[in-house]
Amino acid sequence: MLTGAAADLFKLSTGLDDEAMAKLHPGIEKLYRNIPKTTAYQLVAEVVKSQACFAGIEVGNRLVFDPFLNPQKSTGNMCPKALLPVLLEINALWETTMEWAESGKEELPEIVWRNVRCLDPGLEDGGVGLDPGLEDGGVEGVVYTIHSEKIAT
Repeated sequence: MLTGAAADLFKLSTGLDDEAMAKLHPGIEKLYRNIPKTTAYQLVAEVVKSQACFAGIEVGNRLVFDPFLNPQKSTGNMCPKALLPVLLEINALWETTMEWAESGKEELPEIVWRNVRCLDPGLEDGGVGLDPGLEDGGVEGVVYTIHSEKIAT
């Protein structure tokens, strides 16, 4: 069961009591125990490729999660077809971050699968963001690369 600052944070953020806290899954306990370490970082999805994007997403646009999507720090439009694959990857990376925080290691783990592509099916299949007829083989709509950044304090 959570104790000390982690228990106080749980009660403050959820409005739940000791009885509810006693029923927490061990994974949620791990999350609350490690919040101070993990919230020192933000995950950033940055556009590295963009071709014929209907939503106007451009190279250099960033979606910033600290830990939740922060519209004030993010740039560019937030298209559902681009946001969904980013959110799936961000969720997996927060899981990895929780394991890292629990391990006591200093260095964050390397993000191996760091690129995600929007869900626009392209011109051939009813969308606009993919043009396989381009000389270079086509740019697949919008592509984000995801990385961690230490939050300046």
